[in-house]
Formats: sequence, C-alpha cells, structure tokens
Amino acid sequence: MRARDIMTTPTFALTPSATLEEAAEMMTRHGFTTMPVVDADGQLIGLLSEEDILRAPVPPGDPDTGVMLDGGPRTVGAVMRKQGLALRGDTDVQELAGLMTDAEVRSAPVVEDGRVVGMVTFRDVLRATAGRT
Repeated sequence: MRARDIMTTPTFALTPSATLEEAAEMMTRHGFTTMPVVDADGQLIGLLSEEDILRAPVPPGDPDTGVMLDGGPRTVGAVMRKQGLALRGDTDVQELAGLMTDAEVRSAPVVEDGRVVGMVTFRDVLRATAGRT
C-alpha cells in the first residue's frame, strides 16, 4: 500500500498572507491538525500546524474588552514551518510511518511536481495497517 492509497483528498491549502485566525477557522471547520502552505503557483512552501498557531505571540489587548491593541504580524507566513516532511505518492505505508515518526509530525503532505495532492496522517496509517496480519 502506498501514500496515494491512503491520503486524504481534496486537500485545502493556506497562503502565507492568510491570517492565523483564518487558518484556525479552516483547520477547525475541516478537522485538520496541519495544513500545507502554498505560493501563488500552488507550490508547497511550508506547513502550518495547530501548535504553530498556539505558539504564535499573542498581541496585547485590553483585558476588559478583549480587543487587540497592536495586531502585529499574525499571518501564516510569519509562523509557518518552512522545512517539513513531504511525501511522494508512491511512498510505501510502512516507510512513510517511519519517516513521519522520525520527523515527529502527525501529518504530512503528499506532493507531485511540487504541488500538494493529498495529506497523510497517523490515523490514515493506522487505518491502513489495522487490517494487516
């Protein structure tokens, strides 16, 4: 079994100019923990995880109203991981499980010609291997 056989499609992607609030809304709406970040040509340039958003500096706000006083750079491009694991569609499931474990990522994009065609998560790998004896 290969990555292309277990990947989730369609894949939604973020752009570096998207706000962290937009990214968080998209992640929670679609149930993603990590999303690919692509340039204007659709080429993979990074990854954004829930953890990246939660670690982003929170701008100061008025404690009484919750209104942010100084927004600062709250964009995907400011906090995304530029280095990350990208898998080929023909990567064997056991190999990709090892790659994901070694890279300490719970999900990774599947890329063909630099474009994201799917995402693979640990849960996808578990589903694929659960029936094996």
